[in-house]
Amino acid sequence: MPKLKGFNGEDRYNFLLALVGYLGHRGEVSIEEVSNHFDLDADYLIKALKSLNDATAQVGGFEEWPFYIDIDLLDEGVVSMTTAEVIDDVPRLSTRQVAALSAGLSYLANIPEFAANADIKSLMQKVSSGSGLGRSELISIAPGSVEAGAETLRDAILSNRAISCEYINRKQEKSVREIEPLRIDLTAGVWYLRGYCPINKAVRNFLIEHMRSIQILEREISDVATKVGEIEDATYVAEATDTEVTVEVAPEAYRLISEFQTLSEPKDVGSGTIRTQIKVGHLPNLGRLIAKYGGAARVIAPEEAREIVRNYALSALGAQGREIDREVE
Repeated sequence: MPKLKGFNGEDRYNFLLALVGYLGHRGEVSIEEVSNHFDLDADYLIKALKSLNDATAQVGGFEEWPFYIDIDLLDEGVVSMTTAEVIDDVPRLSTRQVAALSAGLSYLANIPEFAANADIKSLMQKVSSGSGLGRSELISIAPGSVEAGAETLRDAILSNRAISCEYINRKQEKSVREIEPLRIDLTAGVWYLRGYCPINKAVRNFLIEHMRSIQILEREISDVATKVGEIEDATYVAEATDTEVTVEVAPEAYRLISEFQTLSEPKDVGSGTIRTQIKVGHLPNLGRLIAKYGGAARVIAPEEAREIVRNYALSALGAQGREIDREVE
């Protein structure tokens, strides 16, 4: 799989934070090692490293340079970063950051294999009691019922093996099924197993809360299921025949941009909304992609793409949820 050739918006900022932390712990390291660690194209990595030399901070009214990348060593394929102590106080999290962190930790704590994780519990307690303005209530987010054995399903996926279970379909009919699991999805607070069904010879969604007595079988998943999984997980690669589409996305739809190759630097157009150009391989799929972000993403140009999204929205009115219902056993 080709390495990433860059990041957009907040992803770039988060990457630079991670890069600084990584270099701070590792010391001198080769460009190849850093590239492999972040699964990032070496040329973009070198550009990002050089940009750290331009980062400044105001300390006591004076401008300081907190990071220095040795350019001479960089030209030789070695990354060496020197840091300056420019932070004279412990950084504080904003109320919004605390809420987001608490929500994420609570979400993880509701997933079976993390439920008893001591580190997560400790972090939740620290977030809850660490505010100087008083105790912040923990946010509880329940991802849905996974009592049927989500942990067992994940083990099966990781070991590339089929599973058997007792399954109750939407008609409340019970049957013993063999399923070749591909991944676990969370949709509207409900957990589904995405798997290949040998009976229907197609990929289906199975409600995990309707699965009982899950067992991992000795046999591996079939070649057909493997190929389906590879197609669904494949990274999109833009082609010369793709259409250039201008989009605007709010923060909750930033992920849309990460799914495509961007043709221009994202521009902030206010309130966190950014505009950029992406390459779309099959325009008829654009309506569905834009619609799933519920108004947080919109197409600006070309008119052909706008028309596709408009027609999709009109045809989808009153039909929400039907697509997944057709696939769910």
